[in-house]
Amino acid sequence: MTIRFVPHHTALTVGDLDASKSFYGWFGFRLIAEWTKADKSLTIAHLQLDEGWVLELFHYAGDGSQEPPTFTPGNNLPVTGVKHIAFTVDDLAAARAEIVAAGIGEVTEIARGRTLVDYFFVRDPDGMYVEFVNDARGADADNPLILNEAG
Repeated sequence: MTIRFVPHHTALTVGDLDASKSFYGWFGFRLIAEWTKADKSLTIAHLQLDEGWVLELFHYAGDGSQEPPTFTPGNNLPVTGVKHIAFTVDDLAAARAEIVAAGIGEVTEIARGRTLVDYFFVRDPDGMYVEFVNDARGADADNPLILNEAG
């Protein structure tokens, strides 16, 4: 294969566009484009990190009465669909402490996942989880980790 595939964007539908722009702005995303339908029923905002990753935020106008999802990390995983986005950080504990100090959302404790990645989550303004990971596994495409519950 001669084509290189590089992630470009992740699309999220949000309930409060301004709150979401502020929340994701805290992590370094900056607004690069915004489009609003003539009747204001839909706004699409593109926020980008310096490294190029774009969040495409869809906001559909409504009365604001929709409740955020009430789930915890993991309990909706059996349902097909995108579950969360994730950032990688060099120092997981320092990143968690900084996010907690900023008070920008509910933060879980640091845990080790079944695939041996250390992580924590923070909830965005719509109740969606954003994961922060430190992946020190040293991925080797020729020798992937094959894990199971039995050990």
